[in-house]
Amino acid sequence: MSLLSFAQWVQSTDFFTAIRSSWNIYPIIMATHLAGIALFGGMILAVDLRLLGIAMPKRPVADVVGQLRGLKHLGLTIVVTCGVLMLGSKAEEYYYNAFFRAKMAILALIVIHALVFRPSVYSRVAEFDQAARIPGRAKLAAALSLVLWISMVIAGRGIGYIEPPLDKIHAQGGAPSAASDVVAGALAAQVAPDFKR
Repeated sequence: MSLLSFAQWVQSTDFFTAIRSSWNIYPIIMATHLAGIALFGGMILAVDLRLLGIAMPKRPVADVVGQLRGLKHLGLTIVVTCGVLMLGSKAEEYYYNAFFRAKMAILALIVIHALVFRPSVYSRVAEFDQAARIPGRAKLAAALSLVLWISMVIAGRGIGYIEPPLDKIHAQGGAPSAASDVVAGALAAQVAPDFKR
Protein backbone atom coordinates (compact mmCIF):
# COMPACT_ATOMS: atom_id res chain seq x y z
CA MET A 1 0.00 0.00 0.00
CA SER A 2 1.41 3.38 -1.01
CA LEU A 3 1.49 6.37 1.34
CA LEU A 4 -1.20 8.06 -0.77
CA SER A 5 -3.45 4.99 -0.61
CA PHE A 6 -2.95 4.83 3.15
CA ALA A 7 -3.86 8.53 3.48
CA GLN A 8 -7.02 7.97 1.43
CA TRP A 9 -7.96 4.98 3.56
CA VAL A 10 -7.42 6.82 6.86
CA GLN A 11 -9.54 9.82 5.91
CA SER A 12 -12.32 7.58 4.55
CA THR A 13 -12.95 5.93 7.92
CA ASP A 14 -16.25 6.87 9.55
CA PHE A 15 -14.52 8.67 12.42
CA PHE A 16 -12.43 11.02 10.29
CA THR A 17 -15.20 11.48 7.73
CA ALA A 18 -17.47 12.68 10.53
CA ILE A 19 -14.86 15.22 11.65
CA ARG A 20 -14.30 16.46 8.10
CA SER A 21 -18.03 16.69 7.38
CA SER A 22 -18.85 18.74 10.47
CA TRP A 23 -19.18 22.51 10.22
CA ASN A 24 -18.31 22.83 13.92
CA ILE A 25 -15.97 20.04 15.01
CA TYR A 26 -13.09 20.65 12.59
CA PRO A 27 -12.88 24.43 13.31
CA ILE A 28 -13.00 23.72 17.05
CA ILE A 29 -10.18 21.19 16.71
CA MET A 30 -8.12 23.66 14.68
CA ALA A 31 -8.69 26.48 17.19
CA THR A 32 -7.75 24.16 20.06
CA HIS A 33 -4.63 23.11 18.14
CA LEU A 34 -3.60 26.76 17.80
CA ALA A 35 -4.26 27.37 21.50
CA GLY A 36 -2.09 24.37 22.32
CA ILE A 37 0.68 25.74 20.10
CA ALA A 38 0.49 29.07 21.92
CA LEU A 39 0.75 27.34 25.31
CA PHE A 40 3.45 24.88 24.34
CA GLY A 41 5.38 27.40 22.27
CA GLY A 42 5.27 29.94 25.09
CA MET A 43 6.80 27.45 27.51
CA ILE A 44 9.51 26.47 25.00
CA LEU A 45 10.27 30.14 24.36
CA ALA A 46 10.58 30.92 28.08
CA VAL A 47 12.96 28.00 28.72
CA ASP A 48 15.11 28.75 25.67
CA LEU A 49 15.37 32.46 26.48
CA ARG A 50 16.37 31.57 30.06
CA LEU A 51 19.09 29.23 28.81
CA LEU A 52 20.34 32.00 26.53
CA GLY A 53 20.40 34.40 29.50
CA ILE A 54 17.98 36.81 27.83
CA ALA A 55 14.93 36.36 30.06
CA MET A 56 14.62 35.85 33.82
CA PRO A 57 18.40 35.90 34.41
CA LYS A 58 17.97 35.98 38.19
CA ARG A 59 15.71 32.94 38.28
CA PRO A 60 17.44 29.55 38.71
CA VAL A 61 17.38 27.59 35.45
CA ALA A 62 16.14 24.48 37.25
CA ASP A 63 13.18 26.42 38.66
CA VAL A 64 12.18 27.81 35.26
CA VAL A 65 12.43 24.42 33.56
CA GLY A 66 10.74 22.55 36.41
CA GLN A 67 7.86 24.96 36.94
CA LEU A 68 7.01 25.16 33.24
CA ARG A 69 7.29 21.42 32.55
CA GLY A 70 3.68 20.62 33.46
CA LEU A 71 2.24 23.34 31.22
CA LYS A 72 4.61 22.34 28.44
CA HIS A 73 3.42 18.72 28.61
CA LEU A 74 -0.22 19.88 28.60
CA GLY A 75 0.38 22.06 25.55
CA LEU A 76 2.19 19.26 23.74
CA THR A 77 -0.67 16.83 24.47
CA ILE A 78 -3.20 19.27 23.03
CA VAL A 79 -1.07 19.96 19.95
CA VAL A 80 -0.43 16.30 19.16
CA THR A 81 -4.02 15.18 19.78
CA CYS A 82 -5.58 17.92 17.65
CA GLY A 83 -2.87 17.57 15.02
CA VAL A 84 -3.60 13.86 14.60
CA LEU A 85 -7.33 14.56 14.33
CA MET A 86 -6.80 17.21 11.64
CA LEU A 87 -4.30 15.08 9.76
CA GLY A 88 -6.55 12.04 9.75
CA SER A 89 -9.57 13.95 8.54
CA LYS A 90 -7.75 15.53 5.58
CA ALA A 91 -4.84 13.14 5.09
CA GLU A 92 -5.01 13.20 1.30
CA GLU A 93 -4.92 17.01 1.16
CA TYR A 94 -1.91 17.08 3.46
CA TYR A 95 -0.21 14.45 1.30
CA TYR A 96 -0.08 16.95 -1.58
CA ASN A 97 0.92 19.92 0.61
CA ALA A 98 4.59 20.95 0.40
CA PHE A 99 4.41 22.95 3.63
CA PHE A 100 3.06 19.91 5.49
CA ARG A 101 5.98 17.84 4.22
CA ALA A 102 8.36 20.57 5.37
CA LYS A 103 6.65 20.61 8.77
CA MET A 104 7.13 16.85 9.15
CA ALA A 105 10.81 17.17 8.18
CA ILE A 106 11.27 19.90 10.80
CA LEU A 107 9.46 17.72 13.35
CA ALA A 108 11.97 14.96 12.67
CA LEU A 109 14.80 17.44 13.31
CA ILE A 110 13.14 18.47 16.58
CA VAL A 111 13.03 14.84 17.72
CA ILE A 112 16.73 14.48 16.85
CA HIS A 113 17.44 17.72 18.74
CA ALA A 114 15.67 16.34 21.83
CA LEU A 115 17.55 13.03 21.67
CA VAL A 116 20.90 14.79 21.31
CA PHE A 117 20.51 17.50 23.94
CA ARG A 118 18.26 15.94 26.58
CA PRO A 119 21.07 13.95 28.28
CA SER A 120 23.64 16.74 28.14
CA VAL A 121 21.46 19.83 28.66
CA TYR A 122 17.81 19.46 29.64
CA SER A 123 18.44 16.69 32.20
CA ARG A 124 21.28 18.63 33.82
CA VAL A 125 19.81 22.12 34.26
CA ALA A 126 20.35 22.00 38.05
CA GLU A 127 24.10 21.95 37.40
CA PHE A 128 23.91 25.20 35.46
CA ASP A 129 22.80 27.07 38.58
CA GLN A 130 26.01 26.00 40.32
CA ALA A 131 28.23 27.13 37.46
CA ALA A 132 29.44 30.68 36.96
CA ARG A 133 27.67 30.83 33.61
CA ILE A 134 25.49 28.70 31.40
CA PRO A 135 27.59 26.33 29.24
CA GLY A 136 27.91 26.89 25.52
CA ARG A 137 26.20 23.57 24.71
CA ALA A 138 23.08 24.71 26.59
CA LYS A 139 23.00 27.99 24.67
CA LEU A 140 23.50 26.10 21.41
CA ALA A 141 20.60 23.79 22.30
CA ALA A 142 18.37 26.76 23.12
CA ALA A 143 19.28 28.64 19.93
CA LEU A 144 18.66 25.59 17.74
CA SER A 145 15.39 24.95 19.57
CA LEU A 146 14.18 28.46 18.79
CA VAL A 147 15.12 28.16 15.13
CA LEU A 148 13.43 24.77 14.78
CA TRP A 149 10.20 25.72 16.54
CA ILE A 150 9.88 29.03 14.70
CA SER A 151 10.42 27.13 11.44
CA MET A 152 7.75 24.65 12.51
CA VAL A 153 5.24 27.44 13.13
CA ILE A 154 6.03 29.07 9.77
CA ALA A 155 5.62 25.77 7.92
CA GLY A 156 2.39 25.04 9.79
CA ARG A 157 0.99 28.45 8.91
CA GLY A 158 1.95 27.92 5.29
CA ILE A 159 -0.15 24.75 5.05
CA GLY A 160 -3.32 26.82 4.74
CA TYR A 161 -1.99 28.74 1.75
CA ILE A 162 -1.62 25.77 -0.58
CA GLU A 163 -4.84 24.56 -2.15
CA PRO A 164 -5.05 20.82 -2.80
CA PRO A 165 -5.36 19.61 -6.41
CA LEU A 166 -9.15 19.34 -6.54
CA ASP A 167 -9.05 16.96 -9.50
CA LYS A 168 -7.13 14.40 -7.39
CA ILE A 169 -8.95 14.59 -4.07
CA HIS A 170 -11.22 11.65 -3.30
CA ALA A 171 -12.61 12.70 0.08
CA GLN A 172 -16.37 13.05 0.27
CA GLY A 173 -18.19 15.45 2.54
CA GLY A 174 -16.77 18.29 4.53
CA ALA A 175 -17.20 21.94 5.25
CA PRO A 176 -16.31 24.19 2.32
CA SER A 177 -12.63 24.93 2.01
CA ALA A 178 -11.12 28.08 0.58
CA ALA A 179 -10.86 26.34 -2.78
CA SER A 180 -14.52 25.37 -2.83
CA ASP A 181 -15.44 28.95 -1.89
CA VAL A 182 -13.52 30.20 -4.92
CA VAL A 183 -15.21 27.67 -7.20
CA ALA A 184 -18.64 28.55 -5.81
CA GLY A 185 -17.95 32.24 -6.32
CA ALA A 186 -16.89 31.68 -9.92
CA LEU A 187 -20.04 29.65 -10.63
CA ALA A 188 -22.21 32.32 -9.04
CA ALA A 189 -20.57 34.98 -11.18
CA GLN A 190 -21.35 32.96 -14.33
CA VAL A 191 -24.94 32.25 -13.37
CA ALA A 192 -25.82 35.74 -12.15
CA PRO A 193 -25.97 37.40 -15.62
CA ASP A 194 -28.56 34.81 -16.73
CA PHE A 195 -30.92 35.87 -13.95
CA LYS A 196 -30.65 39.51 -14.91
CA ARG A 197 -31.97 38.88 -18.43
